[in-house]
Amino acid sequence: MSGDRLRAVLGTPELGWIMEKARRRLERGEPLRGAAVRRRDPSAAERAAVERLLGRIVRGAILSVSLDELDQLLRAADLCAGLEAAVVALAGPVWDRRAEAARVEAAYQAIFEEAAATHDGRPEVDAWLDELRASGLVRRLSCGDLVAARRLVRQAVEAVRRLPAEGILLAELAAAVAGDSHGLDVGAPLGALVIRFAAALSGVARWERAADRREAWDGAGVLLDELSTSALVLNLGAAPDGLSGRVLAMHAAEGEPVRLTVRQLRRAPPRFEVSGREVFVCENPAILAAAAERLGPRGAPLVCVEGQVRTAARLLLERLRGAGATLRYHGDFDWGGVRIGNVVIGRHGALPWRYGVADYREAPKGAELAGAPVAAAWDEALGAAMREDGRAVHEEGVAEALLADLRAAGAR
Repeated sequence: MSGDRLRAVLGTPELGWIMEKARRRLERGEPLRGAAVRRRDPSAAERAAVERLLGRIVRGAILSVSLDELDQLLRAADLCAGLEAAVVALAGPVWDRRAEAARVEAAYQAIFEEAAATHDGRPEVDAWLDELRASGLVRRLSCGDLVAARRLVRQAVEAVRRLPAEGILLAELAAAVAGDSHGLDVGAPLGALVIRFAAALSGVARWERAADRREAWDGAGVLLDELSTSALVLNLGAAPDGLSGRVLAMHAAEGEPVRLTVRQLRRAPPRFEVSGREVFVCENPAILAAAAERLGPRGAPLVCVEGQVRTAARLLLERLRGAGATLRYHGDFDWGGVRIGNVVIGRHGALPWRYGVADYREAPKGAELAGAPVAAAWDEALGAAMREDGRAVHEEGVAEALLADLRAAGAR
């Protein structure tokens, strides 16, 4: 092959468009054989150059060159081993974009296969990984850097393995898994991955707003701070040998509701005096408010999860179990209430409190049930009865029975 002769024949600016189009085909993994390249509205110099190359007049507004014909010309003139060799000789090795794309895709698949093999096997983690894989989010966040992508996924998997947590600060979690206390902040690539898992775990549909992000993290046991989340309680006894204990004791003596912050429960938890006693747990603040109004200090200890078992409530329930209390839970007979019941009863070891299939059937029914059905872990028949009847029972509708139980247990 003569490089100087080849450049003299094909390396001119007027023929550069032919070589560029041929090169693009090779980069896309497309064959040159059987193809033609075209130039719309060519200049006079470009038309003349093609006519000299092919040895004939070329007419028409669109200048067309058969790549098979050009390949044969190059071989016949002994300029090179064909058109593909000419492209490489004049412009350097061809980058096969299709092969490269396949290689990169295989590398990303390997990253996710590694993640799937190393996590603890929870279905919710598999679902999260599948969503990340399908969305291409990891590729975008890592700017196509495979090393950065692998590190990002590994850190994200390590973070979700720790969820739900028991009241860890967001900065602490970020430092533990990424070595950077701001690694899970809004706008951080790692934060963008892990917030999706936290939201799914918490049942939060969106996380664009600050309030939604707080709820998503809180539902997964991760705190943005220690003061924004609290647990609502009534008549919860504690030894008055610390600040929180004195606050609880004073409120219990008056039968007044009080809140315990995560900071109090983490740093200086009260010494609860509940060994061998029943502590009742409800879903809705209206029940606790009614107990305070109607029973005052005569009612049994009552904790309200306020619709979701957030970090403060989780910490409190664990502290109460550790102090020897028997937890009894009641919630709404709707699908959201059953989900909460599965957490309080299933995870925190509570017993159902007027919260079985017989209680549902006897209670006055309210609005139609909405949403996806949920199986009650503590009573297999409850979900079937709720699906059959199709009506919800809210706590307010059975408040009298609940207050009677609190009155009787308080007297004991």
